[in-house]
Amino acid sequence: MIKDLFNPLRLRVFAISGFLITAALQSQAFENHPKHAPIDGGKLVGKIVEAPKNSPVSFATIAVLFAKDSSITNGVITDENGVFTISDVKPGNYILRVTNMGYETLFVPNVRVATESNIIDLGTLTVLVSAQKLDEVVVKGEKSMIVEDIDKKMINIGKDMLATSNNVSDLLEKVPAVSLDENGNPQVRGKGNVVVLIDGKPSTLYGSDLPTVLQSFPADLIERIDVSTTPSAKYEGEGASGVIDIITKKNKIRGINGSSRLSLGLKENNNANGNVSFRKGKLGLNASVNGQTRNTFWKRRLNRDNFLGDQPSRLEQRGTGNNTNKNLFGRLGANYDIDDKNAVEIGVNYSRDQSRNKSDLMNNSELLTGQILDHFDRINRSTGNGSNLSTSFDYRHKFNKTDQLLTFTANYSQGESEGTSNYDQQNVIDSLSRFQQNLRNNNSRSLFLNSDYTWPITPKATLEVGFRTRINTNDNTNNFYLLNSETGNFEFDNNISNIFNYKNSIYTGYMTFSKKTDLWGMRAGLRLTDSDQQIDQVNTNRQFSVQFVTLVPSLSLSRKLDDNSLLKLNYSRRVQRPQADWLNPYTDVSDPRNLQTGNPDLRPEFTHKAEMAYSNYEDAGGWGPSLFMDYSNNAITRIRTVDAEGISLTQYDNVGKEMAYGFETDFSRKIGDVLKINGSGRVFRSEVVSALANIDNRTWSYSGNLNAFVTLPMNFRASAYVNYEGPRAIAQGTRQGVFVANMGIRKDLLEKKATLSFNIQDIFLSRAYKSQLATDTYMQNSLWQQTNRLVNLTFQYRFGKISMNGDES
Repeated sequence: MIKDLFNPLRLRVFAISGFLITAALQSQAFENHPKHAPIDGGKLVGKIVEAPKNSPVSFATIAVLFAKDSSITNGVITDENGVFTISDVKPGNYILRVTNMGYETLFVPNVRVATESNIIDLGTLTVLVSAQKLDEVVVKGEKSMIVEDIDKKMINIGKDMLATSNNVSDLLEKVPAVSLDENGNPQVRGKGNVVVLIDGKPSTLYGSDLPTVLQSFPADLIERIDVSTTPSAKYEGEGASGVIDIITKKNKIRGINGSSRLSLGLKENNNANGNVSFRKGKLGLNASVNGQTRNTFWKRRLNRDNFLGDQPSRLEQRGTGNNTNKNLFGRLGANYDIDDKNAVEIGVNYSRDQSRNKSDLMNNSELLTGQILDHFDRINRSTGNGSNLSTSFDYRHKFNKTDQLLTFTANYSQGESEGTSNYDQQNVIDSLSRFQQNLRNNNSRSLFLNSDYTWPITPKATLEVGFRTRINTNDNTNNFYLLNSETGNFEFDNNISNIFNYKNSIYTGYMTFSKKTDLWGMRAGLRLTDSDQQIDQVNTNRQFSVQFVTLVPSLSLSRKLDDNSLLKLNYSRRVQRPQADWLNPYTDVSDPRNLQTGNPDLRPEFTHKAEMAYSNYEDAGGWGPSLFMDYSNNAITRIRTVDAEGISLTQYDNVGKEMAYGFETDFSRKIGDVLKINGSGRVFRSEVVSALANIDNRTWSYSGNLNAFVTLPMNFRASAYVNYEGPRAIAQGTRQGVFVANMGIRKDLLEKKATLSFNIQDIFLSRAYKSQLATDTYMQNSLWQQTNRLVNLTFQYRFGKISMNGDES
């Protein structure tokens, strides 16, 4: 297997390795040339002693805070003699904070590092013995919630968001412009096709089912979430709607800290997790574990009038179901700073999930005159089990006297799953009665290699180059058996069974150039990708491959208006390559009235994205309005056709043009010490047009979400979240708007070491997904809705000497 993965890479890896080595040697020569020697940051030195004896204070924590917002930028601990040295402190104004167990916190204000600074001697700093023994030293200072970069928004996760969130799915719903669809997949501006990364790596490395990965990943591990609606060429070209990068916490200050959380909910919706981080000297260790049970009930409805055939007919479907999922997620990591220039990190992630699904579906077909054609019930009972193991290695090298940086990442993951479904179709007519059994087995492997090189050509100009390889293989067996009522034995049904092997190899290289002046910023990039998809339908002896070579440019321009205001213009070309399920011509017959199949003739979808935005974010809040446009001339869309018997067939196709354009803004605001709000809203027009498929849908719509965090008497805090995704045009019809409302209340206990919270999701049971389709041959209305509220009571306890989560006041 490993040999098979690496053979196609040999020439590419050698080529990019040679390029990076050559660039490194050239940059080393560049930095040694006195004409181009960059300006080093300042160095802070000093000594901590105890009053009144002036004895050295060993292992005190020194934190360097930005004077503007008290957020942490650097930190060290004193040695055995109380001496400390903090290197590479950029020019600016800082506050020094000195903390140690048993001592009062010391603040040293007005620490100024000038551009020409080299060594700043702070002298001897004296701390006082605390009158009371401290159980925990808390480094406070909450960052602004939204930070604007030239090509993305960075949303810092504060304690308010963590207190009402058990997992990453809960966090994403609170991020401006982000929502979840009915299956738990993220959307940006109401559209899917979003690339989700975790620390810059594909989320598929943590498991093949994205909603399960997001529900398994504990919220406590997240530091911030980056959202890019017009991503630069540094990101993979996939994701027509944008890129979401989930950044985990990486504590740098020495000490031990962690938390544990237990959440109990109605109808067996429970969650428990814990995490701990430890750092001493050059070594850092971290571990976390999360276990969850999730139990959802749902209902389904479909009405379809078919105008084909001798007489028009109507299909009615009514269904209810229950999905029970249990998952376990564990994470171990270690990082080691070899020296000032080199650092390594290794990590292991393991996930396991178990599902139990039940559904009862009533099918009734009749003529529009009321005469019944057929009626049957279809009962489905399914079970599934899966696991995924991922190992990673990261290496980081910083070149001498410069900010040049070389990083290398290798990640290999392996997953497997199996499942069984039983379909009992009951009818008074024997010919329509049948009992089917479906046995599924899936094995997946993924290799991810990435190398990035960052070269600050001048203090204000930076060149980034990188090479990335991702190889995914998937072996899928999907066998159907039909019960012989006479013999009582199951007989293999070759007509609807499928053995499907899939391999996707992506080789990509990128280059971006960034330049900033006091007022202007520019980032231009280009990414070249070679994607090779190989598909083998073993049971039909049908093999085919699809290869795409794509070029993805990006350009970002920004103009700084003042210290907090930024105006920017972004453009990016994105590509949506067909997924394996979209290409596989296997026909899914789990619902005999609504069949689904793949389309091996699919072509990639290319989307042009443009955005003009303004942002003004301060400590108390701000806003970021923008005008945006997305355009695709070969959009990949689900198309449904219905035959004369009323049976529909759904598959993906490149139908025509799809466009969305409008106005959007996000905002955040602190109102005194009582209220914090943040949210986003947009007014937009969506259009789907295809002359070939006779489609012309154009709709104006509006969407928005709002989060509010309120401080109440007796140290209680309440939160509320509302989101509305307005109706939008889809191929062959319209998707109606969706409204959801959540709320929670919390109280800090045990001197703020613990938190007790109560939360309700989907208060009004309004998260109902409806759509209307209309063509010349049929009209259809459908509904899918979860029918149980998620109500839980959560207790969280934090422990350790150092906390870097930030203040919540």
